Amino acid sequence: MFKLLSMREYGLCDDVANAERTKKIGNFTLCVYRSLQTYHPTPVNTMDLEQIDYRYLLSGGLNGNICCHDMLPPDLVATHPVIFKIDRHTNSDHHTHSVSSILWYPHDNGLFITLALDKKLKLWDANRLKLADEYDFTQFAYSAHMPTVNSSLIAVAHANGDVRLIDIRSGSSTHIMHLHKGNGVGIVKWFNNNSNLLASGGNVSFFCSVDGRVLFTDIRSSRTYYMCLDRDNVSTVESASTTCETSIRSKSNKSTTSSTVIAHDRCVKSLQFLSDNRHLLSLGSDNCMRLWSIDTGKHLLVNYGHIQVEGQKLVTIGTTQIKYELNKALAYVPSSKSIRVYDIFSGASLPSLNGHLMRVNTCVFNQAWTELYSCSDNINIWADMKKQQNDYELMMRTQSRNESQTTTSKSRQSFSLGQILNRDQWSDDEDES
Repeated sequence: MFKLLSMREYGLCDDVANAERTKKIGNFTLCVYRSLQTYHPTPVNTMDLEQIDYRYLLSGGLNGNICCHDMLPPDLVATHPVIFKIDRHTNSDHHTHSVSSILWYPHDNGLFITLALDKKLKLWDANRLKLADEYDFTQFAYSAHMPTVNSSLIAVAHANGDVRLIDIRSGSSTHIMHLHKGNGVGIVKWFNNNSNLLASGGNVSFFCSVDGRVLFTDIRSSRTYYMCLDRDNVSTVESASTTCETSIRSKSNKSTTSSTVIAHDRCVKSLQFLSDNRHLLSLGSDNCMRLWSIDTGKHLLVNYGHIQVEGQKLVTIGTTQIKYELNKALAYVPSSKSIRVYDIFSGASLPSLNGHLMRVNTCVFNQAWTELYSCSDNINIWADMKKQQNDYELMMRTQSRNESQTTTSKSRQSFSLGQILNRDQWSDDEDES
């Protein structure tokens, strides 16, 4: 605490309360006395937390059902209710297949977007629970993402290797980018600080060929992509300059890349930009997670060890970065039935979070309340609540013990009174005789 006060005195930290909260991120435990109202009869594929109030948690299930939970209040004991739900019983416009992506509109929690394996992208009015717009595709779509900065574009990854950009203002598809030719695109992510730059990760194609590339694309450029991440740091499409946009304008640095320039041996399962807008985490089916520099495309060679990645579903990594010390950050990585916790820049492994009975698909970090949400067959809540839970259990045991002692004392008192009454009755009989 004294260190934080001295840092604030010298202007290095302007938020002591936030710095104290971030200390808790490495001590998460399962909140056993907080639960969500049960709704999904099948495993939960994906989740998203709106970034305005940090309150409403959307979730999409394997059977196409969608629901929203209210995550307030973040008390020690709470049951979070279902605010609304969309399924075949409540809405005729429901998805008929598994939901693969779900996301809130970045600037208004009155709109959210869903993508499912029924080849449909749907925009929903969260206030009236009515379909606002719908887009049909001819190819399977696995991932959709929207930039956090001012933009109305949605990027959709398709199984044939194309990335389609949809403008929700005009209600039309602006253009199609053939990024991973001949292979599928598994995941797309916009840059945090630039609505013109896009990252995409390869997937398994219909012909069983695997694309382990991660490509950086500028949607304003006529070229397919301007950078291909190389795990061996041997070559890139262009030699990186100070900023990505400078490197795009530079035409003298062009070079060719071979098919051996890949980020992962197998398909890419997750892409996650850090909040410092300088680093990218990628997770592949080769059971490896890698850290990249966004500006240069360099693999930073941080060893996270073996991370078990199962199944064909995409996974979402939860990340948090400490504001007063940007070189410290944690990643919550779904790995089979557990959640692996890593120091992003050192690769050090922290104690894993165990509490699910099936494969974990998504981790979402709530920076307002310093909580983590994870989903598999159900949705769990993780927070620094170990001491509070122990105190609560001790209080409940003490209360139960006191109630038991009170009940025993009352039964003894009633038994003694009965004996007295019986004794008086016997004495009356003797007097009459």
